[in-house]
Amino acid sequence: MSAWLRRAVLVLRRPREVFEALRDDSDESAGERQDVVVVLAFVGGVAGSFATAGRGAWDDLDLLDKLIWILVSGFVYGFVGYWVLGSAISFVVPRLGGTGSRRRTRHVLAFALAPLVFALLAWLLFSPLLIALGVWSLGLLVFGLGVVQRWPATRAGLAVVLAAVWLAALAVVALSVLALLGRGFE
Repeated sequence: MSAWLRRAVLVLRRPREVFEALRDDSDESAGERQDVVVVLAFVGGVAGSFATAGRGAWDDLDLLDKLIWILVSGFVYGFVGYWVLGSAISFVVPRLGGTGSRRRTRHVLAFALAPLVFALLAWLLFSPLLIALGVWSLGLLVFGLGVVQRWPATRAGLAVVLAAVWLAALAVVALSVLALLGRGFE
């Protein structure tokens, strides 16, 4: 088992050690953890797809369809979530005085998604447990940004809030443009 795969599990118990290791932003270190980052982003995507699927979403699906649904939606949600949310946080961090690459900031996001490995179990047992897993991940994200950037929790939390506000503003602009374009075609 690679050191970064062990750290993906360790982040659940001793997150400071894992996020301190993420301070090494060399190409070699980033390359060693890249596969684990992809898996964690996929796990986050699967959790996101469970969170948005209603309980009856699977009623008409056989086992193969369910597996395909999990794989495809996990990939799409994971890819989009990792790149969009990771880019938003990477946009905000340097503006608050943070250092390091955008890649390192996205890797902090990926390791913060580790609690979502329990999403299937939570979804099957009691779907509101997904909220607790999401809060745990959000807490790890704020904590991880603080450790990696050597920031107090308030500045790390502000980075996450500002990234969410920035994404919301972009979404409003995009939806407004689409609404204007839609009216032009009537």
